Amino acid sequence: MIGFKPFGIPLSQLESVELLFEEYESIRLADYDNLNQEEAAKKMGVSRPTFTRIYDKARKTIAKAFTEGKVILIKGGSVEFEKEWFRCNTCDETFNSRTSNPDSCKKCDSENITNLSDNDTPDINQKNNVCYCLTCDIKIDHEPGKPCRKIACPKCGNSMTGANIK
Repeated sequence: MIGFKPFGIPLSQLESVELLFEEYESIRLADYDNLNQEEAAKKMGVSRPTFTRIYDKARKTIAKAFTEGKVILIKGGSVEFEKEWFRCNTCDETFNSRTSNPDSCKKCDSENITNLSDNDTPDINQKNNVCYCLTCDIKIDHEPGKPCRKIACPKCGNSMTGANIK
């Protein structure tokens, strides 16, 4: 997950706001997983008042993006996942599993799945064979075997992504 953008407007014509990984995580825990703030703070390893500050900033950032039609870029530091994440190369479903190597996709039963938690795994972008810069709206050819996130944009130097959010 790299970010979100308003529909129908080229990325190059939009301003952006940054949502830090911990802010994203606070929204996921409180609003998606429906945990109370005490439980969510424990999961994140922070105090409840700290969680409240993180969560409040996340809500304001998202509200600003929605209200002003801005791109939300999710950024910041290293993140450790409690479960391993996988993507099905057949139906593009993303799912998690406590098993290090599930046999098949939970949605379509395909055995063609990739472990996204493995830092050496290339971005799954086989359909487009293109890496994108979310800042400059530039596309470059994907280098097989090399994750898009490890390729610097030739214009701005930021990491590229395999996610097509256009």
